[in-house]
Amino acid sequence: MGIRGLLRLLYSLAGFIAAAAAPSAVRCQEVALGRCDTLPVIQVAAAGRQAWFLVDTAATSMLNLSSFGQGPARAISVTSWRGTLATSAKEVTIGELAVGRTKVLALTLPAIDLSAIGKACGREIDGILGADLLDRIGATIDLKRDVLHVTTVEERRDAELVSEMQQDTALCTKAFNESDSDAFADCLDPKIALFAVNEELFGREKVVGYFRDRYFHQSPPALLEIHETAFHPIGDAVWYEYEFTIESARERLHARGMAMCRKSNGRWRIASMHHSVVESGPAGIPAAGR
Repeated sequence: MGIRGLLRLLYSLAGFIAAAAAPSAVRCQEVALGRCDTLPVIQVAAAGRQAWFLVDTAATSMLNLSSFGQGPARAISVTSWRGTLATSAKEVTIGELAVGRTKVLALTLPAIDLSAIGKACGREIDGILGADLLDRIGATIDLKRDVLHVTTVEERRDAELVSEMQQDTALCTKAFNESDSDAFADCLDPKIALFAVNEELFGREKVVGYFRDRYFHQSPPALLEIHETAFHPIGDAVWYEYEFTIESARERLHARGMAMCRKSNGRWRIASMHHSVVESGPAGIPAAGR
């Protein structure tokens, strides 16, 4: 199979992977938002019953005294749409607060009179989901779509994998810019496949030789800048898109493509790379549109 056939196969595989990694009902939590006049509200499960909470990123979370009235009173400071003030409020502990499938257990919140909010929009408000709890459950708000996205366990794991991978790939860029063949080789999977312009290279030695002969130990040193995006973690592998620029004594190359890293022996290594040139030209001449 020639390079064109291989690239078609790889891009088809990449499309399948991207579709498999797309948000779904299982992996993604999106909870519909309602409206209290112009303010967003959300239905949650609090202390075993359904309740409506105002979503307010400028407030601390609290309960409506008329909805959750049991608990000792004490002086506290609360932050709301009216600012921060000292007041006497009841302190209420609820066994469980569920936003979508995410639950917060044994939650203690102040309970004050929130009747003014309900009167403003004609709906009783049982509490406020404020900045503290939004941060705790990893929530982001999309007001255009009227949904609140809650970070899932899978998303946290994926983000940790990507962050860990990027720390290792940053060492690859450093090794390239220092013309360190040994360190650069350790960044590559022994069976790496590289598809570049007019090049099909298989195996660590051939790929290291390609970069060493083309870019290492030049004067001035070749400089690599790379930007990685669109990560798709699958198991212990991460597919991602990348765009890079190499400034060398010979040329200035700007390209983009797709790569896959996988973890082995405690280290993320590049196992596949295939890219196409966006712009290239003599050294010292910026690529078009850059």
